[in-house]
Amino acid sequence: MTALATTAEHFRSLYAGSADPWHTIDSWYEQRKRAILLAALPKPRFSSVYEPGCGNGALTVALAARCDRLLASDFCDEAVRLTRERVNAHRHVQVSRESLPEQWPASGGAAFDLIVLSELGYYLDDEQLRATVSLCVASLLPAGHLLACHWKRPFDDRQQPTATVHALFAEHDALQGSAWYEDEEFRLDLWQRRSGENAS
Repeated sequence: MTALATTAEHFRSLYAGSADPWHTIDSWYEQRKRAILLAALPKPRFSSVYEPGCGNGALTVALAARCDRLLASDFCDEAVRLTRERVNAHRHVQVSRESLPEQWPASGGAAFDLIVLSELGYYLDDEQLRATVSLCVASLLPAGHLLACHWKRPFDDRQQPTATVHALFAEHDALQGSAWYEDEEFRLDLWQRRSGENAS
């Protein structure tokens, strides 16, 4: 069984036990991280946002208030169902079941002026992570922003250190750093796509 299949089964079991397995609604860590993430966004509103790995939609609801169009996705059926339920009143939000990076939604070209990867990158193996970095950059509109935010502490499902995830984005020639925050719990980085840079 592949690591991805193992992770998928693990996520199904987590959601079978709880609609909020990471306590995204009631934990202080999640509330505080979400507030810092939203405060770090460089504009009050964006035209088109993508949130891969949306989980149960706690952040999706907050992002919905900051954009004209939002695509959220997750590879877990129950997560997709919960997010759809949570954003049901928001007609400008679409929630899809997608396994990344294979089913990346904008592989045909740039489509988003903001992509948010929150607590996602460390679940990817080396090949998946490199592909995701390239797809993120290729999917950004000119001068679009990319935000990555990840927990730093060890856990069983982690395949990448948080520092490695963020370093791969930081090393990409098409991205320039815009903002940064780090404490003992998590790291957040915001980059902007450089004008005229190749995404490869």
